[in-house]
This record gives sequence, structure tokens and C-alpha cells, in this order.
Amino acid sequence: MVGRIKNMIKNMKNPEQLRRLRMWQGRLDIALAAYDLERRHMDTKEAYYNGTREVQKNPNSKKSPTKLASNVRNIVYELIESQVDNSIPMPKVRPIHPEDIELAKSIEKALVNEISKIKYKDINDEQERVTPIQGGDFFHVQWDSTAGMHCTLGDVSVEEVHPKQVIPQPCVTELEKMDYVFLIFSQTKDFIKKRYGVNVEDAIEDRPDIRNQNDTTYNDDIVSQYIAYYRNKNGGIGMFSWVEDYILVDFEDYQERKLERCKKCGEIKAADVCPVCGGKKFEEVSEDTEEVFSDIPLSNGNFIRSVIGAEEIPVTDSEGNAVYDENGIPLVDMRPIHERIPYYKPNVFPLVIRKNISKSKKFLGGSDVDVIIDQQDTIKKLGTKINEKLLRGWSFATLPEGREITCSKNEMNIVRVRPQDVSLIGVYNMQPDISKDRVALEDNYDWARSSLGITDSYQGKYDSSATSGTAKQYSINQAAGRLESKRIMKNNAYAALYKMIFQFWLSYADQPIPLSYKKEDGTYEFSHFNRYDFLKKDDAGEWYWNDEFIFETDTTSSIMTNREAMWNAADVKYQAGAFGPIGDLESLVLYWKFMAKANYPNAGEILSDIQTRLQEQKEMQQALQEGDVQSEVSAMQFGNGDPVIPV
Repeated sequence: MVGRIKNMIKNMKNPEQLRRLRMWQGRLDIALAAYDLERRHMDTKEAYYNGTREVQKNPNSKKSPTKLASNVRNIVYELIESQVDNSIPMPKVRPIHPEDIELAKSIEKALVNEISKIKYKDINDEQERVTPIQGGDFFHVQWDSTAGMHCTLGDVSVEEVHPKQVIPQPCVTELEKMDYVFLIFSQTKDFIKKRYGVNVEDAIEDRPDIRNQNDTTYNDDIVSQYIAYYRNKNGGIGMFSWVEDYILVDFEDYQERKLERCKKCGEIKAADVCPVCGGKKFEEVSEDTEEVFSDIPLSNGNFIRSVIGAEEIPVTDSEGNAVYDENGIPLVDMRPIHERIPYYKPNVFPLVIRKNISKSKKFLGGSDVDVIIDQQDTIKKLGTKINEKLLRGWSFATLPEGREITCSKNEMNIVRVRPQDVSLIGVYNMQPDISKDRVALEDNYDWARSSLGITDSYQGKYDSSATSGTAKQYSINQAAGRLESKRIMKNNAYAALYKMIFQFWLSYADQPIPLSYKKEDGTYEFSHFNRYDFLKKDDAGEWYWNDEFIFETDTTSSIMTNREAMWNAADVKYQAGAFGPIGDLESLVLYWKFMAKANYPNAGEILSDIQTRLQEQKEMQQALQEGDVQSEVSAMQFGNGDPVIPV
């Protein structure tokens, strides 16, 4: 309670901040109200994937269902899991200008290296479920100044954000066209304290449903954090974040660079006391350009020079007064003029949306659950009906009048009857007919699969329509064609993500990023991604950042990530003579170079051994050729043993 009172007094002392807090809280309330129906429907779709026993009410009746399904065949789960693709689209960067070919390659290598560091497989695995269930999912990209390696300060951070946590501006369906967008996170109080330096000990979690739709329990250690990203008046991206009435950050342009400068002379803070004027008060100032204090090496061997000239500055005493010589002339000192280069700003919302399939006038894409929810409901009802019929079935026996049978627990019971009574003993099974129910159930299952474009061959099941391997592959390809839109959406999302990561590198990666990549012969080469390589001067001599590249994904990355398939394909190509004559050492060199690049075990050692044998073979052939030439020369000189006298 004490913390709340202190925070209230703090806000009252700063009415402008309090006004902005109330403004963003009001906008969030309006956005949540407008998006409430969609968010509640997200819970329904999630429940269907998890196999809920609830069923939808009959649209032709006002009565709500009162009975739960007793037997659930979860086709939503089955059909979504059938589509899971664990491959991550690899980056492909194309230059627009011919002189930028090497720069495009360096971006591509750095992105491939980044994929191996960040938990993209975990993110992709989660999105492979969330995206078809909800119709879309999000990447949240940030620069984490506490991350990085020993020689770098900071690194890109990418996390998955569930669509329930992203609240769009009302009535706007495209992220790029929004004035603002909200994010909601459940964070620990210690995290807020460490990250933002704000004590929120008295705050509570007011949205536990963000963590889990079925878990509404409150945790004293958890609070709900709200973040608003918005377009500022200059086209940049602002950020306002709060917990209850505690303001965490308020950045008009959170992607710009800020430096602490002396309030008196504007010198960059290097110590507690300004080295120029002796001032002790500093303030954060937005920076558009960076002053270069030492030469910056570039990857091509050139440098961005630090000093570009010199200027005179008056000499002052400790009080800041001018100092004069014996003739009354002010003393001056020469100070170098340092080069200034602009800071790069992405000016984009740090969110990348991955849609399932595009849907007009909708923030998220189309959901697979929405497509097959009627079939899932019908299957649950039919499964329950079949279950009840079977469980309620019964049987009875008929006996001659006056005859009783005593049954024991033994497997076989002996009953003694008169021969004329045997025909009067009968057992009748009163099980109902469920064949029509089963047919209807399977029909609904087939309709659901057909709606999503999933065949037996695609699921790996027996397909009676595919009578040969070629026919089976054709059936799979047909299903794959139906699902092509989803792959395109996935590739587009990753291409946009790779572009944003590159933009964050240009903005904040002050130190060269070390990376390694595998060459064609299977060996590794080491280099650095240097953001200063992308600085250029235009015809007017002004510095600008060269970010003119096309970001795509490699369509062959799926087979490239399936190493065993690549190895088998290489074997077939080798047997067909694609690498050259079978058994020829040069053919084997080409073959094992490919296998080394495809990460075949011990391929590098095998390749090295074959190259050694090839070199020995060439040396032996050269020695034989030299011996033949020497023999011919000797024969010309001596003929049949007699010396030849030159004319």
C-alpha cells in the first residue's frame, strides 16, 4: 500500500506523465472491448485442439447443450499435427546493386549463423500449432543489451507472442497501417525491477488468462505488463509501458540512440566530471549522428577515418573563463574535428505476423479450426451416440418353463436338461445397429480432411487410390499443392523476420559479430559481420546506410535440412554419372565435396584422403610423361646406340 501511495504522489507531481498514462490505459480499454469477441473465440479454438468435451449449440435452437461428449475423436488435433513442418526456411538475400553482391552474402551468412544461436526450432514448433489453430502468430523482435558474446555488447532477441497477447488498433487490419498496437505480458515483479528499475511490489496480476486460458489463479509474484508501440509525429516508433499505475518507460522514439551529455557544454559523459568544462550535471540527449573517435576498419581493408580536420577552441580556466597571453590575446587550442556518421533507425513495429492463410479484412489469417469445427462437433455427437448404444446394449437367455440354471464363476458350467428341452434354451443379444452412425462419422472426418486438403498419402496412411509409388507421390503432391498457401505465408513471415534482424544489426551492433560458415569442401571459414560495411556516401558526400536488399527464403531449404534425403539423392546422382565416370578419382572428389557440404559423417576425412590419392596419381602420371619424353630425346640423340653428330 505504501508503494501505491508513493507512486500516486509521483504521478501527481508530473501531470503530463499521468495524462499520458490515462490516455494509453483508455485506448487499451477501447481496443480490448473491440477485440474481446475475437479473444474469447481464441479460447474456444484452443479448447477444440485440446479435445474439449463441450459441443456447440444447435444454431436452429435457442437452447444451450446440457450434455458433454463421452467419447471424443479429436480430428482437430489430428489434422493440425499432420501439417506440422519442423523445417526452418533458410534466408536468401539478393542485392539490388551489382557492387553489393559480397554484402548480400555476408548478411546471408550472418543470418544462418544467428538461426543456430536463437531457439528458432522451439519457436517454430510452437508456431506450427498456434498458427493453424488461431489463424496467425507473432515474432517479437528486440535488442537485448545484456546479451551478446565476450567481444560484443548486446544481441537480437526473438520470441514467440501468442495472438491473445497482441491487441490491434480497432478497425485496422494491417499492422503496418496501425497508429498503435498493444502487447500484454505476464512478468515477475523481480524481472520488472531488474529490467526497468521500478518497484511494483504492491501491484497484482489483473490478466492471468494471458498465461493460460484455464488457469485464472492469482500469483503474488506475477504482474501484468502492458506495452504500447505507436507511430510518433516523425514517423518513428514510440513505446509506452506500464504495470497498473506504475509507468515503466515512456520513449517518444524508442529506436533512436540516446547519449548522456554535459548539461553545460554538451560533451559526451566519460566520467562523473566533464573533462571539458568541469560540469557535474548530465542529461540524456537524443542522437541522430555518431562521432567517430577512432578509425573504423572495414571488411574490404578500407577505413572510415576518425579525424577529418581541426578547429580552434578557446582555452579556459577552471571557472570557465577565457585565458589570455601576456599580450592580452585569448589563448586557443587546436581540437580535431571527428567524422560524424548517422545512426540507423528501423522505424518499424518490432512485430512480425505469421498468418496461416490470408483472409480479407481480418487482422489474423484464416483458422483451420474454424473450417472444420462443424465436423468436429458432429463427430463428437456421433461418437457419444455410438458409445451410449454399445454400453446400453444387453442380452438375455430363454429357458423352458419351470427350469432354473445356477451359474458359477467357472468358465464352463454344466447344465443337465431333458433332450426335449434343449431347443427351448436360447441366448439373445440386443445390441443396436451402429453401422449408419459409423458411416456418418467417417463421412464427417473425410469432409474435414477434404476441406483442409489432407489426403491419406499426406498423412502416411494406406491410400487405395495410389496403386504405385508414382501415383502415391502424385497424391502427396496434390495435397501439398492445397497447402502451398500456408508454406508461402510461413516463408514470407521468416523473410520479414530476417529483414528486421538485419535492420536491428544496422541500428545497434556496434561491434563486429563473429560468425562461422561451412565452405563447399566441408571445412569452416570464420569472419565477421560488420555493420559499418553498409555505410556509403552519396553524390553529395553525405553518409547513408545501404539497406537496399531483397530478403527471401530458400525454397530448397526443406530438403537441405533433411540430410538423409540429400545423401540418398547424391547416391542416385553418382550412380547415374552426374559427377563423372563412376570410380574415377575426380568424380569421387566432386561427390565427397557435396557429401561434406551435406554434413555426411567423416566426409571431410574421406575427401582429404581421395584428394591425396588424386594428387599422387597426377604426380605419377607426370613422372611417367617426363620419362617418356626423356626416352624420345635419347632416341633422337643416339639412334641405335651411335652418337648423332650435329650438322
